[in-house]
Amino acid sequence: EAYTQLKELVSAKKEERQAYTDEVVTILESAIATAGITNSTVTGRAKHFYSIWQKMQNRGLPFDEVQDLIAFRIVVDELAQCYQALGIVHSMWKPVPGRFKDYVALPKPNMYRSLHTTVIGPEGQRIEVQIRTNDMHQVAEEGIAAHWMYKGENKGVEEARRFQWLRQLVEWVQQLNDP
Repeated sequence: EAYTQLKELVSAKKEERQAYTDEVVTILESAIATAGITNSTVTGRAKHFYSIWQKMQNRGLPFDEVQDLIAFRIVVDELAQCYQALGIVHSMWKPVPGRFKDYVALPKPNMYRSLHTTVIGPEGQRIEVQIRTNDMHQVAEEGIAAHWMYKGENKGVEEARRFQWLRQLVEWVQQLNDP
């Protein structure tokens, strides 16, 4: 019942969120291009119902108090550009204290690397921004085995494939413990 109610509440705001997402993507693309970062990709999406529901359950929040319903991702070519893009985001919008994680300098055990920040974006809405390189993105989306195959290396590819289910399980547990 709670899931159905949440789905209705989120769906009611779908067009509004899509317009907002498009606006923020345009702002980010422009700011990044102006800074001279080329070949970047900026995407935005509404968070999934389940992750919203999890946050509500874990923190005891009603839907109206869940503020970061939209997430953005910036993918760049070089490591230094990750931190440059982070500086751009933080110079445009105020960071939310305690909501910055540097998984680039301190990767997760599954080799996940990315910068995560939550900021107060346009119209005072909290938005989450993830920043990573193309290589980091490939590992995040497809796993370390796919990255090794892409790079033409065979270091443990078969073993990594066999344990892909374990990687997914570890990620789910980490998400439960770190909403």
